[in-house]
Amino acid sequence: MIEKSWAMDVKKTVEEIQHTYAEFTRLSILIVDGEGRPLVKPSSYHPFFQKLTETNGETRERFWQEVSHYAGLTRPAICDLWLPGVKFIIAPFKSPAGDAVYYVVAGVLIESGTKEMLEEEVGRAGLYDEGRKLLLDLVLEAEELSGEEAEVWREKVGKLAETAERILRSAYRETYVRKRLVELRGVLATSRRERSSVEKAFEQFINVSGGADIIGYAEKTGPGEYRIGRAAGEGAEGLQDAEFREGEGFLGQAALSDGPMQWTDIQRDPRSLFLKQRGIGDFYGLRCFPVRVGGDQLGILFIIGKRKVQVDPLLRDFEDLLIALVSEYIASGAVEARMERQIQRLRPLMEVTRFMISAQNTQRIMFMLVDMSLSLVWNPSSAIIVHESSNGQKVQIVSRGIANDFAEQYARDVAKRILRENPAQAPGFELSQTEEGQLIIEYPIVYAGKTRGVLAVSLSSEQEAEECREVLLALATMGSIILQSVHDQQQLGLQNERFLRLMYTSAKMGTADQGKNSDLSLRLLDEYARYGGTTPEEAALLQRASMLSVLDDAARRELHEAFANELVVLKEHQTMVDSEGKTGNFSYSRPAQLLRTALYFASLDEETAGRLHLTGVSPELFNHFRKFMAVRHTVQSEVVLSDGATASFNPAEAEERGIDAIVKEFGLSKREKEVLELVVRASSNKDIAAKLFISEHTVKNHLTNIFNKMSVSDRAQAIARVFNRGIG
Repeated sequence: MIEKSWAMDVKKTVEEIQHTYAEFTRLSILIVDGEGRPLVKPSSYHPFFQKLTETNGETRERFWQEVSHYAGLTRPAICDLWLPGVKFIIAPFKSPAGDAVYYVVAGVLIESGTKEMLEEEVGRAGLYDEGRKLLLDLVLEAEELSGEEAEVWREKVGKLAETAERILRSAYRETYVRKRLVELRGVLATSRRERSSVEKAFEQFINVSGGADIIGYAEKTGPGEYRIGRAAGEGAEGLQDAEFREGEGFLGQAALSDGPMQWTDIQRDPRSLFLKQRGIGDFYGLRCFPVRVGGDQLGILFIIGKRKVQVDPLLRDFEDLLIALVSEYIASGAVEARMERQIQRLRPLMEVTRFMISAQNTQRIMFMLVDMSLSLVWNPSSAIIVHESSNGQKVQIVSRGIANDFAEQYARDVAKRILRENPAQAPGFELSQTEEGQLIIEYPIVYAGKTRGVLAVSLSSEQEAEECREVLLALATMGSIILQSVHDQQQLGLQNERFLRLMYTSAKMGTADQGKNSDLSLRLLDEYARYGGTTPEEAALLQRASMLSVLDDAARRELHEAFANELVVLKEHQTMVDSEGKTGNFSYSRPAQLLRTALYFASLDEETAGRLHLTGVSPELFNHFRKFMAVRHTVQSEVVLSDGATASFNPAEAEERGIDAIVKEFGLSKREKEVLELVVRASSNKDIAAKLFISEHTVKNHLTNIFNKMSVSDRAQAIARVFNRGIG
C-alpha cells in the first residue's frame, strides 16, 4: 500500500520537503507509518536516528512503543519520549486511502534551563543502554528553546505533516513537480533567513510559477479599507501603496469573501478599472487568496496573469499550495509583529502598575493614566481624563496635547453624555469621531458604584484602535481598581475619624480640664496651619493625635490599626514630656515637636507659655509658634458644622454593624443594646435616662453590666471596641 501511494517519485518529493523543514527548524525529522517504518530517509545522520530505522532493532522497537502511546493524537504535539525532559514533536496525518495514520517525528527539543540537568544524566550513562546513550549525545548537541520557540517549531512541523498529506493525496506523477518542490525549499529557506523580505518570496514565486506575472499583498488598514504595501513583477510599481475599499473592483470583491477567488478574461470587465488606472496594461486573469488568522482577515494575497496560459491542473494545485504557504508566512509575520507590539505595550503597563498602586492621590493617578495611555499607542496625538469632582458639581480635566477650549468643550460633553445621564451603568469602550474628524476611543473609569470619569485617547486609525483597545481597557480597568482603593481608604479614614471624635467626646466628659485643653489644642493646630506653620494634612494628623491623648491606654490599643501614625507621634510626644527639664541631646520628629508645643501652649496661659522653652523642641519652631500665639486673634477662624463626614459616607451603617457584633459576641440584652447605642452616640447618663424613661441609677447599673461583659473599664474603651467591630 505504501509503494502505491508513493508512485512516480513522490517519495523523493516529500523527502525534499522534509529536509527543507529540518534545515530551517534545525531539528532531525523522520516520517513513518503506524508501525514506525520510515517512509523516506530521515533528515539526520546522527547514529540515534539511524538506530530508529534499523529493522527489528531494539532501540527502534522500544522507541516506537513510546510513540504508540500517542496513537490518538489528531494534531501536532510536543511529547516527552523515552527520557524525561527530552522532547519530540509528533504530527499525525492520514494516509492517502484514509485507512491508516502516518507520523512526522521531529526532535530533539530541550527546554531552556534543562541542558545542565541532562548533562548530569550523561555522567550516569552507565545506567542506560546504547540507544539512550546515543539519544543523550543528540540532546547535548541541541539548542535550548523557550516555550514560545518550541511552539513555533510545533506549528512548522504540523505544516510539514499537512503538506505531506496533500502530496500523498494528490499522488503527483509529473516529474517537473519534483523540481518545483526543490525550488519551494529555496522560497521557504529565504523566508526564514529574511523574515522581513516578503518581496523576495514574491520574486521567487514568480520564477517558479507558470502563470503569475505580478504578485502582491494588500493589507487591511481599517474596517473595509485596504492598502497594497508589497508588490513584485513587471509593471507592479503602480500598485504600490494603492488603496481600495471592500466591494471596489476585483480586489474589493475578494475582500468580501473568506475563500480564494479567481477571474479570467477580465480585460473588458468594468471591475478592471482599478488595475488600468494604476498602469497595469495587458492582463488576462486574477487570483486572490485571503490571509487570515482564525476569523480575523489580515489582508489579500493576489496574483495577476497577463496572458492566457494553459496550466496543468497539477501545477496549479502546486502553485496554490505554495501561495498558501506564503500566505501562512505573511500571516505568521503579521501576528508576530502584533504580538511584539502588544508585549512592548504590556511591559510599561506592568511597570507603571507598581507606581499607581503606591499613589494615594486621585489627581496623581489621573496624570499617570494620561501619560501611560499615550505610551501604549503607536501614533497618539492626545489623551484626556475627565473626572467627576468629590462634590459632583464639577469635573476635573487632565490632558496632554489638547487645546484648552477643546478640552473644556469635550469635558462638558462627557459629563452630559456619560457622567450625568446614566452613571450607574458603565459603558464599554466607545469609538467616536469629533466634528474635526479626530478619532477618539473612550473608556469609563468606574468605582464607588458608578461611572466617575472617562479616559479618552485620540488615534490615527480604526485599525490602531482595534490593536490597542484591549491594552487600553486593561489600563482603564486598573485605574478604576486603584481609584476604588483610594476612595475606600478615604472613606475609611473619614469613618475612623468620626469614631475617634465620638470616643474623644465621651472620654473628655469626666475630665473637664483636660478636655478643655485638648479642645484648645485642636483649634490651635487648625489656626496654626492657616497661619502657615504647617500643612493642612499635617495639622489633621496632629489633631487626631491630640484627641487620642485624652483616651486611656486600653482604648488606644483598640485603635492602633486605624491610627498607627498618630499613635507613633503621641508616643514620641510622651517621651518628650518625660524628658522635660533633663539635660542631654534630644532629637524628635517635627510632628512630635508640634504636638508637644500645641498641647503645652493649650495648657498654660499665653503670658506664662510665651516666656518658656520646651526640651527637645527646636528654637525656630518654638519661636514661630509663639509669634503665632501673639497674633492668633487676627487669624481667620472657622466653625465646624459637622463631624467631618461626607454625603457619600454613611457612618450609621458602621455603628449598627459594630453594635450588632458586640451584642452577639458578649450576649447583651435588648435594654443593654439600647444603652450601648446611646453611649456610642456620646449621650450622658442623664440623656440616656431621659430617652429610655429610666433612672440614672438604672443607667449606671446597665453600664456596669455592659462593661463587665465586654471586659472594658469605661465608655471610651467600649466605644473603641464597637468601632473595631464596625470596620472589621
